[in-house]
Amino acid sequence: MTLRTVSAFLVACLALGPLRGSISAPSPNLPRAPVIWAWERPEDLRFADPDITVAVLAGFVRLTADSVQARPRLQPARLSPTQPVIGVVHVEIARPRKPAWTAEQRARTAALVLSLLQNPRFRAWQIDFEVRASERHILLDLLGDVRERMPPGKRLSMTALASWCDTETWLEAAPVDDIVPMLFRMGPSGIRLRARLAAGGDWRNPRCRTAIGVASDTPPDALPPDRQVWMFNPHPWTAADLMALRNRLRT
Repeated sequence: MTLRTVSAFLVACLALGPLRGSISAPSPNLPRAPVIWAWERPEDLRFADPDITVAVLAGFVRLTADSVQARPRLQPARLSPTQPVIGVVHVEIARPRKPAWTAEQRARTAALVLSLLQNPRFRAWQIDFEVRASERHILLDLLGDVRERMPPGKRLSMTALASWCDTETWLEAAPVDDIVPMLFRMGPSGIRLRARLAAGGDWRNPRCRTAIGVASDTPPDALPPDRQVWMFNPHPWTAADLMALRNRLRT
């Protein structure tokens, strides 16, 4: 899909209202209240309290060895008119070959990500991009390119694997306001980490201590204090799901 096609498709989608609700004036300061991830599936989140921010998946970008493709969100996300909204782009690398990451491919990737985030209702942006050790420079380059071209005052965040926050130091170079370590889908090592955090421990990397991601189907026993909690549900959200998770976490 070309950049022109992506832009035209986004305009059409916005006109049809897949992200429904009137546009609010962007604010550089989002509340530190909980955030709900709304992944690509039909979602009706009009039941959410006004203090909850919704992080809506805006689209996907896929890197291959020598090209890059993108597509916008295809499913509706129905929100109340005043709900704070964050735009999220999921980036992935086609296996088994990693991208050549030429100057042309890098520029095109950033342009596609920025195109997917051009909804005036998005008060902040997030990049969701899982990379291997040999691909860290690709993630850091992309974050830097997006940061350089995003409007002033808008916050940029990234998701992070738990291991990045606990055993690695390269995140120091990430040009983002917030790093959201995901405390779910971690494998066997995650049991020890969750137990340590529940016992009062914390991530070894201080940059990971402002936010945390949790899942409704595997909620943690306890969380470190003073975190913005990002909540993921593998199924469409319901009011009961949200209430149960918030009560469990006491957010």
